[in-house]
Amino acid sequence: MDLQKFVLNYKNDVVKSIQESVRIKSVQEDPKEGMPFGEGPAKALEHMLNLGKNLGFKVENFDNYAGHIDFGDGPDEEMIGILGHVDVVPEGKGWDYPPYEAKIVDGKLYGRGVLDDKGPTIAALYALKAIKDSGVKLNRKVRVIVGANEETGWGCMNHYFGELKMPQPAMAFTPDSTFPVTYAEKGILHLSLTKEYNDKLDFIIKGGVAFNSVPDSAIGIFPLSLKNEIDLNLEKYNEEKEFKITSVEKEGKIELLSLGKASHGARPSNGYNAITALFEFLSTLKIEDKKLKNLVEFFNEYVGMEYSGKKLGINFKDEPSGELTLTVGKIECEDNKIMFGFDIRYPVTYKKDQVINEVEKRAKTKGMDITIRSAKNPLYVPKDSFLVTTLMDIYKDITGDIDAEPVSIGGGTYARAVNNGVAFGALLKDQEDNMHQKNEYLELDKLDTWLKIYVQAIYNLAK
Repeated sequence: MDLQKFVLNYKNDVVKSIQESVRIKSVQEDPKEGMPFGEGPAKALEHMLNLGKNLGFKVENFDNYAGHIDFGDGPDEEMIGILGHVDVVPEGKGWDYPPYEAKIVDGKLYGRGVLDDKGPTIAALYALKAIKDSGVKLNRKVRVIVGANEETGWGCMNHYFGELKMPQPAMAFTPDSTFPVTYAEKGILHLSLTKEYNDKLDFIIKGGVAFNSVPDSAIGIFPLSLKNEIDLNLEKYNEEKEFKITSVEKEGKIELLSLGKASHGARPSNGYNAITALFEFLSTLKIEDKKLKNLVEFFNEYVGMEYSGKKLGINFKDEPSGELTLTVGKIECEDNKIMFGFDIRYPVTYKKDQVINEVEKRAKTKGMDITIRSAKNPLYVPKDSFLVTTLMDIYKDITGDIDAEPVSIGGGTYARAVNNGVAFGALLKDQEDNMHQKNEYLELDKLDTWLKIYVQAIYNLAK
């Protein structure tokens, strides 16, 4: 049986199933009874598990936190795991096609989650279906583990592996990154810096939709007393900028709109941060308001436009995973409170406390409190391990990319939820990486390669 040829028979079904899943808006919301992450993620999880059931697999839902889809027999301690997630980041603005319509245009399927991570998870599930239907015998159980809270806290995996103590697979991969194999993932810290005042702020600054996304817009609303300063400096500031800041007088206030380019928080250099741009402009103004002045000074001194964390004293780097990255993903300054949201990806040989201590020292200089919103330890699987070498060989054989090497990333995947796991695809080298951005799309002809790789990966690991 030529599995790589056989699996392509399922391509049309894969496309339809991805479309069905994308049409479920699965951004985290306030919890409801029996829906810990809101209605959308619960419905998306139900869809994925029903798909698994309809394809002939055993499925189980664990309180709408997570679920799994099983094929084959064998002891749990020897099973192969495939981990995917059905939740998505907020869609943002500026899409050419509705983000939850799953429209196909010129061979591209547009929609939030087609790359991250509904599309790849469904492709892997159909690869398992092809193995089931082929009659090829596997010696290990294969379990597809599906979570509903990967983007905003990992409560799904904490519940599944932590509270429920579900068994760890012997080996696992998650199709939630890029090809070839990701053997190292930086540690991830989401920190908020906050400060509260006794009286109300005379300004409002808002920007960003999630800590782990580079924001493509930010807005500042200020008293008219700043209008002359803004008018004097804005044209000069915008002269050499690709992404502009605009001003308008509205309802007795002066309003600034900063535009940028969104990207995943793990790759801030791929975007242009509208929040940091707004503060860069504010630093050119003579500001009398003490609260605003202190805020701008703090930002300029310790953050600025760079994303290495150098001004905060955290520009760490190492050989396996490279340099630390820093993203200001969110800001909320309103009423009597200021809040910055930082996404920090630190190298695998460093500890989170080394990062936190340096940030805290500098935050205290402006009376800011630091809160750890979430923390994920680094992942590191040796390049010469059976898991990495097996998957690398499959990738090279199918793509012809014989010079490829395992990679390290700043992104955080479910691979670090298991004891022996790596990220494996699904983004190919010639695919545009627009995860977490507007117009997220999947070129349908890439599904052929995805399916071939995943069916061979499952077979080689589980045979």
